[in-house]
Formats: sequence, structure tokens, C-alpha cells
Amino acid sequence: MTTKPTVAALTIISTAAGEVVFVRQQRGPYAGWLLLPGGKIEFGESAQDAARRETVEEAGFEVSELTLTGVYEIRAENGSYHFVMFAFHAGTATQVAAGGHHVDGVLQAAVDDVQPHPTVMQILNDAGVGRYPVRDIEAGLCRDGILMRGHLTAAAGTPT
Repeated sequence: MTTKPTVAALTIISTAAGEVVFVRQQRGPYAGWLLLPGGKIEFGESAQDAARRETVEEAGFEVSELTLTGVYEIRAENGSYHFVMFAFHAGTATQVAAGGHHVDGVLQAAVDDVQPHPTVMQILNDAGVGRYPVRDIEAGLCRDGILMRGHLTAAAGTPT
């Protein structure tokens, strides 16, 4: 059981070819799923700096011009985890390394060609990058016992 929320940040990287960069998570409650690169914000680190650091570590991309698209509270119904997640969309990204820190692989794919974790589906939809059916997101969240609430920025759309 968790005693306090984990505050984290992630990055949506859209490539010139219209694909998104995903990582296959190696550990944690979403191990095995396709997620967006990201992770815990360290003490004294800004959410943007954490998103940049985690994106290099996990996916091997340096990013700039991060735009906040939403802040999400994601928690397990059984109390096993509780995240507060800052989601950013990268304006530009350059691959600088192979990535792979705590992930089993890095994948660049069109959102229509992959089935990421339901929380990622919601975050991509909210950022205007994905078009996943709401019924699929809701079914996945319910199946996995996940409570997810988001607050979107004015640039991203309306609150969920």
C-alpha cells in the first residue's frame, strides 16, 4: 500500500512521420504495457525537467518546447498506487541514444496501430494526438480497477 502519491511527469513525442514514441514498461503496476516515456519527479526538480530527463533515460530522445497538456490523478481502487502525473507534449525531439532505462523496448508507431495502457489512451486523446474510443478507455480502466481524473490545460481541451 502506498502512503502518499507519487508525483511524476511524462512526454508525448510526435515524430515527423506522424508516429508517437512509446516505451514498454518493465516494472511497476503497468509492467508489460506500452506507455509514454516518463517517471518520478525527483526532489528539487521541476515537472518539465523530470519529463526531459526521463524521456532521455527511457526513450533516448532529447526534447524541447514542452507544453503542459494535462495533470492527472491516477490511482488503484485497491490503494496499491496513487500517481499525480504531469503530461507534456514535446514540440521537437531528437533521438540521441537507444534509451532503455527500466523499459523493455522503445517503439515508434501510429496511435491507430497500437493498444497502449488505457491511461495513455486517455492522455493521448486529451492532447489531441489520439482518437481512442471512450468506451475502450472506460472498459480498460474499469477492468484494471483504475480511478483516473484529469485537469486539462486550455491548449488541450476540456476537463475529463
